[in-house]
Amino acid sequence: MDIGIVHPELIYPRGAEKQLCKLSYHLDKMGNEVTIYTFEKNKNYIFDPLLENVEIISLDKKWAVNYLFGFNNLRWNSMIKKLADKIGDHDVINAHNHPAQWISSYIDIPTVWMCNEPYYYGESRINNYFHEKDRSMSSNVKLTLAFNQRMREIIHEMYPNNRIELTGSGVDLERKIEHINNDYFDSIFVGPLHHRKRQLDIIKAFGKIKDRIPNSRIHFVGGEVGMLSKNYRRTMIQTAEEYQVEIKFYDSISDEELYKLYDTADISVFVPESEPWGIFPLETILGGITTIISDECGVKEILPDNEFVVETGNIEELSKKILDVKENKEHYKKWTEKASRLIRDEYSWKSYAKRMENFFKKTI
Repeated sequence: MDIGIVHPELIYPRGAEKQLCKLSYHLDKMGNEVTIYTFEKNKNYIFDPLLENVEIISLDKKWAVNYLFGFNNLRWNSMIKKLADKIGDHDVINAHNHPAQWISSYIDIPTVWMCNEPYYYGESRINNYFHEKDRSMSSNVKLTLAFNQRMREIIHEMYPNNRIELTGSGVDLERKIEHINNDYFDSIFVGPLHHRKRQLDIIKAFGKIKDRIPNSRIHFVGGEVGMLSKNYRRTMIQTAEEYQVEIKFYDSISDEELYKLYDTADISVFVPESEPWGIFPLETILGGITTIISDECGVKEILPDNEFVVETGNIEELSKKILDVKENKEHYKKWTEKASRLIRDEYSWKSYAKRMENFFKKTI
């Protein structure tokens, strides 16, 4: 097949962008032609090695600016129109993150929307207007794909007329995790600095048990996204000082630098709110790192049980679970191995690309 993929930006090393680039890589390996259309792309993008055989067409325009009252939506609509003029003669279009699905309003090619996370507009009158406009511009999508049942329900509530199927996502490791011991109890988190990711909960939970785990430190991998992230970083630093917890920040780092952190990690903690999926916790589980997730983390639906799931925002429960992992290492190691086998067998990037290819063929 000849597949066009539309995605707002190729800038950040986030999960959605990794998903897109891994998908493109494997679709190409499977014999498909792949072209990516985007508003903005970094010249030296972290996932460029996956895109060597993929044509990339970029408007080279800022995909987001700090306009108030939703006026980014007006820019996005204009930019989507410009991308539509550049769309080639493809068999199918795969739209990814919002507002990529709007492309379906301007082209006749069947569009499959990988809806990682619906865009939230808020409740004001002007935002309600933009939501109705968004719903209208998304109505020509032939098929909408969701990570899991919970996300399917959220998408259906926001886009009740869209046909929705489940697909999950994928994960692989670039190399084996070495599990190097040192004098610390190291925890790792990967994701952008944002209040919805609830990094403060992790700091506070470790602060509650610092006397039981005095040599702990937390590694936060993920850069700032806008001014709010800068303020949130300052709050994290202040909270760590208050709770006497050692934290380290890493912005955009290479895969090898990330894997060196994985090598030394004793635990992975990922407890966000309203998280549609979560590639990072799947990576750490796959690597044999004991991983705690929140009950609003979408990947919990594919795990064998709720052994590692804690209530979102429950810092007391999280601190107890961290301490239990520290004191019952072998028990949790066996569970992690069990979950790792399931992920490796059913949720590789290649398997995800094959599922997507099948959805494209059915849509055509």
